[in-house]
Amino acid sequence: MPFKFRLKSVKRHREFILREAQAALGAAESARMRIVTEIEELLEVIRRQTDQFEQEQKNGVGAPRYIYFKDHLSSLERELLGLLKRLEKASKEVENRKNAVIERDKSVKTLDSIETRDRELYSVEQTRREQRKMDDVALMNALNGE
Repeated sequence: MPFKFRLKSVKRHREFILREAQAALGAAESARMRIVTEIEELLEVIRRQTDQFEQEQKNGVGAPRYIYFKDHLSSLERELLGLLKRLEKASKEVENRKNAVIERDKSVKTLDSIETRDRELYSVEQTRREQRKMDDVALMNALNGE
């Protein structure tokens, strides 16, 4: 009789939950990386705008143009702050997802160890049964005079 793990369906369910948690972690990490990319692009825009502003200041800039640049740079900096807040939130989400994956993985590994232990016990029991059968056959042969 082959070995049948009594918690097979529970293990399959936990493995499914683990795969879902891993996918959610991947999605969270992807979202975080998109924000990082947005921040890098915005920093480059701010750098270019600042360079342009400094260049125009060297040549002399009128009050309306000066006010425009200052307002524009302030707007970009506010946008950067918003992105940094989003990045912090996304990083916390990634950390939460990592913890969830770790917990799900522990749960699967626990069932793996139970299955391994049960498989070993089954093997020991099977060996005992076979040994008993062999002993019975040897005993019968000895009694029958062979």
